[in-house]
Amino acid sequence: MRKRYIVLALVGAVSASFAAAVMARPVGEVRFTIENGGETDLRAFSLSRPTSEAWGQDRLAGQRIAPGQSTVIVIQPSLGGCLYDMKATFASGDDARLFAVDVCRLNGAEIILTD
Repeated sequence: MRKRYIVLALVGAVSASFAAAVMARPVGEVRFTIENGGETDLRAFSLSRPTSEAWGQDRLAGQRIAPGQSTVIVIQPSLGGCLYDMKATFASGDDARLFAVDVCRLNGAEIILTD
């Protein structure tokens, strides 16, 4: 079985700690780019809070991202914090997951997803 990766183009974007300052700071709109670095279409991209047991809505809204293509994701983190889990689902049936990402630090960054 192949390993699946999410590569972050921004060093230090993954927060392994649960710092209170990250959890409480108010933020505005956050934009980051996801690029399909995989071999099959990216068919879904979801975010959820680390405390949630369910994945959020599909941020691609039915759009497919072909290998080598990218799209911009726009979110509005609430006062609840900047930490989110991410799940990318590919047409191959594989998915890639990344946990406790500080999306506020991703503003303007690019994430390369592979299946």
